[in-house]
Amino acid sequence: MTDTDLQSLAADVERDIQGYNSAFIRANLEANPSLMRPWMRLPVSIFGNGSVAMLETPEDVDAQYARGVEGLKGTGYARSILSDFSIRLMNPTTALVECRAVRERSDGSVIAAFDACYIMARSDDRWQVASLISRR
Repeated sequence: MTDTDLQSLAADVERDIQGYNSAFIRANLEANPSLMRPWMRLPVSIFGNGSVAMLETPEDVDAQYARGVEGLKGTGYARSILSDFSIRLMNPTTALVECRAVRERSDGSVIAAFDACYIMARSDDRWQVASLISRR
């Protein structure tokens, strides 16, 4: 692969991780965790705060993100911002993405800030989350 090919793939990965983030925002604001389904490559593993979850079905995705929706209720949550990307293409269909995640209220005050690492896998139409690791 040429450097141009790699740059193009990295841009696609960042576009789709931002698409995942937009779906996360909508899922929380609309209390509709099923919006996360298209962004997850099943099975997907989620590591965070000393726990590990393996999501194997669309219903598992719904249940996982429903807990997140419930956890943000009453906090004034308005948006999540992903920034400070480091994208490493492992091969043409797998990428490692490290970034900073901030969850904010509409006034810009911070609910939570943490580092996140995603293993992204290429599907027919987008890059999807195959694994998520967060550090708070």
